Amino acid sequence: MTLEVYLVRHGKTVFNTVGRLQGWSDSPLTPQGQQAAEALGRGLALHGVRFDAAFSSTSPRAADTARLVLQHGGQGDLAVGQLADWREYGFGGFEGELVSVLHDKLAAALGFADRESWLTAYRSADRHLLADAVAALDGLGLAENETAFAARLRRGMAEVVSRSGGRGRVLVVAHGMAITAVLKQIDFSVIDYRSVPNVSVSRLLFADGVWSVVSVGEMQWAQAGGAGAEGE
Repeated sequence: MTLEVYLVRHGKTVFNTVGRLQGWSDSPLTPQGQQAAEALGRGLALHGVRFDAAFSSTSPRAADTARLVLQHGGQGDLAVGQLADWREYGFGGFEGELVSVLHDKLAAALGFADRESWLTAYRSADRHLLADAVAALDGLGLAENETAFAARLRRGMAEVVSRSGGRGRVLVVAHGMAITAVLKQIDFSVIDYRSVPNVSVSRLLFADGVWSVVSVGEMQWAQAGGAGAEGE
């Protein structure tokens, strides 16, 4: 039996647009984000892609994206199962903060001269410890560390397998850091420091108990569906 997963990042949101952190917090899809999700649905339908099941995280931006994709892909009657374990990384006390402010704080805490120095190191070195750095810096003690974040997403992956019966083609709509973390656990070599674009598709296979990565951050599906599809 083979399970094919189309792992989609939600459409662009207000917080994406203004540069604020949204992990467990949420902000609505922008009109452009809605149009891009609709375009993705149309593009998938144009290529004959139909889903046997659909899931999203419990965040409204992900659930809304999933519904728009299905509605405009001719599968508006397919239910979207919402799975809490597919939520974005939890930034704790930094939720809603400007992304630039967090990186300034990380640079200072980790001994870098400025934000750009920290970002250069982050992009070229051991990037997977970002979650641990944020967790250590969070004065409220609410931010997830790498171990907790990775374990939660493994549970989410297992739940998709269980609820789909481990076969067929399923849609999963999730988030930038969550998608990166999932890809990293399957094959670290495919990871780039940049997040996958909004409404991109990363395709995964689960066969004989083993996950593999087929593609990362594909935009051709949304582009085929119309001019409204955007990246980041």
